Amino acid sequence: MHEVLRGKSYVSRSLSREAIECLRWQRKKLVTEEERLTDRQREVLQLLAEGKVMKEVGGILNMSTRTVAYHKYRMMEVLGAKSNAELFKYAIRNHMIAA
Repeated sequence: MHEVLRGKSYVSRSLSREAIECLRWQRKKLVTEEERLTDRQREVLQLLAEGKVMKEVGGILNMSTRTVAYHKYRMMEVLGAKSNAELFKYAIRNHMIAA
């Protein structure tokens, strides 16, 4: 109790390390959809989902094609998408473009 009163955390010794890691992982999942992607990633995804090619997206957003590709790679990693179609479905489901 003294630890908690000082503003610190207390975890019972009876909790296993696996249980604690599970709780930490679950906490990370409690992120809103808007927090999963950066604003720049959202811009890139919106333009790609609207049918623009990477070179066009780069020209519109004033970045290199390679940077656009990196943003796409990171989005796929964060969202667990395995294809362009899955990325575009995400964009539609989250109202980033019209269906």
